Amino acid sequence: MRFRNRLPLLAAATLLVLTACSSSSDEAGGELLEGGNFIVARTADIDKLDPHVATAFSTFQTLGLVFDTLTDLDKQLEPEPSLAESYEYSPDGRTLTFALRDGVTFHDGSELDSADVVASLERILDEKTGAVARSNFLSIEKVEAPDSLTVSLKLSQPDSSLPTALTTVNAAIVPAEAIDDESIAKQPVGSGPFEFGEWKQGESVSLEANKEFWGEGPFVDSVEFRVVPEESSILSGMQANQFQLGVLTDPQVATQVADGGELTLQRIPAIDYHALMLNGRRPPLDEPEVRQAIACAIDRQEVVDSAALGEGEVAGPITSPAYRSDPAAGLPCDPPDADAAKQLLDDAGYGDGFSIETIVMTGGYATAVDEGQALKSQLAEIGVELETTSLESSVYVERWLEADFDAAVALNGGLPDPYLMYGRYFTTEASLSGPAGLTDPDLSRLLEEGRAETDDDARAEIFDEFSQEMLETSPWAWLFTSYNYRLVSGSVEGFEEEPSGALDSIAKARLRE
Repeated sequence: MRFRNRLPLLAAATLLVLTACSSSSDEAGGELLEGGNFIVARTADIDKLDPHVATAFSTFQTLGLVFDTLTDLDKQLEPEPSLAESYEYSPDGRTLTFALRDGVTFHDGSELDSADVVASLERILDEKTGAVARSNFLSIEKVEAPDSLTVSLKLSQPDSSLPTALTTVNAAIVPAEAIDDESIAKQPVGSGPFEFGEWKQGESVSLEANKEFWGEGPFVDSVEFRVVPEESSILSGMQANQFQLGVLTDPQVATQVADGGELTLQRIPAIDYHALMLNGRRPPLDEPEVRQAIACAIDRQEVVDSAALGEGEVAGPITSPAYRSDPAAGLPCDPPDADAAKQLLDDAGYGDGFSIETIVMTGGYATAVDEGQALKSQLAEIGVELETTSLESSVYVERWLEADFDAAVALNGGLPDPYLMYGRYFTTEASLSGPAGLTDPDLSRLLEEGRAETDDDARAEIFDEFSQEMLETSPWAWLFTSYNYRLVSGSVEGFEEEPSGALDSIAKARLRE
C-alpha cells in the first residue's frame, strides 16, 4: 500500500509572474553558456552547516543544493522519489521500503548506500542530536538495510506523513563516516548538485558544481549567496546586472519593479505563515482566556494591509492547501472584537491589562518590525502592552529555540502535511515543544490520529477538528500567509520557483552571454 498526500494542484501553489521579460530563447537573446557563476542576493545569512539541526529559511535554501533526500516535492507538493528510485508501504502500512538509486556518490567520492541512510535516520532519531525534525519520525521503530540498495523502515503504526517528512533538508542523507567522525557540523558533504565551498559569515556562501551529480544539471560552475542587508540594494544590484537572482520579502520593494524591463518578478503564494507566538508557560499567558483575548483583539486584515501592503491572506493554523483552516472557527469571537477581548481579560483577572516582552527578528524577513508595530498598536487598545525587542536573526533564533520570550513575532514554515507542520510543536515528544509555548494532550492526540489515518476524507475531518482545537486553545495568534518574491535576471534561463520556497531549480538554470 502506498499512501499519498491529499494535495491537488491549487491556486495557492500557482506561480504568478508580475513583471516579465520574455524567457524564451528566441526573444531573450544571447547564447546559453555551459558554466558561469550564479549569484544570489538576499538579506539573511545561513545559521548552521548541519542540515539536521538547521532552522533558518536561508539555510534550507542553501543546503538544499548541497544535500539530497530520499524523496522530494513535485510542483503539486506531492512526494516523489529522489535518492530513492521508488518506495512502497507493506499491506498493513507498518513497513515502508525504499529502493535506492545505484551509482550515487557523495562529494568526497564515496558511494552512497543503505548504510548512509540508516546512519542518517538513526542520527535524526537520536535525542542527543537535537534534530529539529526528530518528532516527524517517531513512528520509526527500526531502520533496516536488507542489502546495499534497500532500506526498510519498521513502524509502530501506519504513518502517511513519512514520504513528505523525508523531503526536507532536516532529513538529508549524509555520509555515515561524517557522522562517525563528527565532521557533519563543520564541513557539509552531501550528494546534491553543488559542493559546499566557503562560508564567510555575514558576507557570503559559495558552492561549486558537482560534476558527478546523478540528476539533471548543474549547468553553472558555481553559486554564490551574497548577504545584502537592504532589499532596496538588492533591487538596485539586480538592475545593474550584479546578481542573477534576488530573494525578496518586502512587498514595498517587490512592487517597485517596472513592467517591461530586463527583470522578471516571480510572485508565489506561500504556505509559510505569520503568527504572534505566545509562551503559555509564563503568566499571564498561561491563562487560556488571556491568549484568546489577544487573538480576538487582533485585526489581521489590518496587519496584512499595514505591514505587507495587502500582499497576503488572513490565515488560520493550517495553511496546507488541501487542509486549509477557517481562520476563525474555534475562536470565542469573530475577530477583531475588542469588547469580547476585554471581557475575556476581565474573566481571567487581568482586566487592568499587562505587559509582555515580544521578540522581533530583523534581517530575516522584511515585514517583521511593521507587524510588531501593528500588533503593538492594536493590543494597546485592550490594555496589553507589547514591549518589542528587535534582534538580529541569529540571536532571535537562539532565544526562540530556548523559548526565552513572552511572545514572538514569527514567520514559520508551512508544509503540505498538517502533521509535519505541528507535530514538531505539539506532540508528546515534540522537537520544538519549547517555543510551542505549551503542551496540550488533545492537540497531541489529534495530531497522532491524523498521522496514522490513511483515508483522505477521514484525515481531513481529523485535521479540521485539530484546527478548531488550536484556535480554541490559542497557543498563538495566527495572522496571514504572504508571498515569496524572486527577482530573476534576463540573463537566466530555466529558473523556476518552487511552491515550497526552495531554490533547488538553480541546478537546472543556465546563464546567457
